[in-house]
Amino acid sequence: MRLSETRMLATRMPETNPHALRARRPAVFIDKDGTLVEDVPYNVDPALVRFAPHALAGLALLARAGFALVVVTNQPGLALGRFSSDAFEQLRRALVRRVFDEAGVVLCGVHACPHAPHASGRPVCACRKPMPGLLREAALEHELDLTRSWMVGDILDDVEAGRRAGCRSVLLDVGNETLWEHGPLREPQHCVGDLLEAAHRIVESSVLLPLPLPRGEGGGQRGRPSPAMRAPACKPGPLDGLAACGSKAPSRPQLSPQRGEGAIPSSRTGEGAMHSSRTTEATA
Repeated sequence: MRLSETRMLATRMPETNPHALRARRPAVFIDKDGTLVEDVPYNVDPALVRFAPHALAGLALLARAGFALVVVTNQPGLALGRFSSDAFEQLRRALVRRVFDEAGVVLCGVHACPHAPHASGRPVCACRKPMPGLLREAALEHELDLTRSWMVGDILDDVEAGRRAGCRSVLLDVGNETLWEHGPLREPQHCVGDLLEAAHRIVESSVLLPLPLPRGEGGGQRGRPSPAMRAPACKPGPLDGLAACGSKAPSRPQLSPQRGEGAIPSSRTGEGAMHSSRTTEATA
C-alpha cells in the first residue's frame, strides 16, 4: 500500500474511542430553593426543608421518562459565612435521601456554586446562575446531552443559565421573580405553576418515553409517584471521599465565562454556589 493510501485510510478510520461512542443522556436541571423545595433563605437545617407542591410527583414523572435529574443551586451563604460547607453537605445528603425515600427517585447529582455575587448582583464567577458553568460541569461529569436537556427554575436567572448552556427552559411562575429583566436568553419555552406541570410540558415536548406512563400520570393529573420511578444510573462523581455509584472521579476545573456572556442581576438574594458536583448516595 502506498503512503498516500495509508494516510487516506487513517483519515477515514480514526481510532475508536469508547467514551466518544457512548450516547449522552438528556437531563433536567432543577433549581433547589423555590423550585424543588420551599425557599427558606440560607437554610441548612434538614428539619426545615419542605418540598414545593407537587415537586416529588414531577421528579418521578421525569425519571420515568428517562431524564437524568440534576439539582443546580446558587449558595452564596457559603461565601458570606452564613453557614459552613459541612452544614451544607449535611443538608445535601438529607435532600438526596428524602427524594429517594419519598419519591423513589435517584438524583444524578447536586451541583452548587459557593460564590457570592458582586454588590451589583452580577456573578463574579462562571458557575453562579445565570452563568451556565454548573450545567456545563454536570454535563461533562455525567455525560449529558445539553441540547436535549431542560432547565427548570423559579426566576429568569435560571432560564438564562439553561439557555446559555444550550438547553430549553421552563419558568415556574410562583412569585419569586421580581425584576423581570427580559432578554433573548431570558425567555422560557414554557411558564407553569409547579414542577409537576413543568414535567408534563417537558415530556410532551420530548421523544424519550421508553415506557408508557402509568394510568393517572398523564393529562395533567397530580398524584403520589410510584417508588419504581427512578432516574437512569449516573456516572460516578466526587462525593467528598464517598462514591456510592462507583469510584471517585477527578474534580473538574472551574469554568471561565465565555466571551460575550454577560449577566443580569438576580432577583433572589438567598442563593450562592458550591462549584462541585455531588453524586447521590441514596442507594449506598
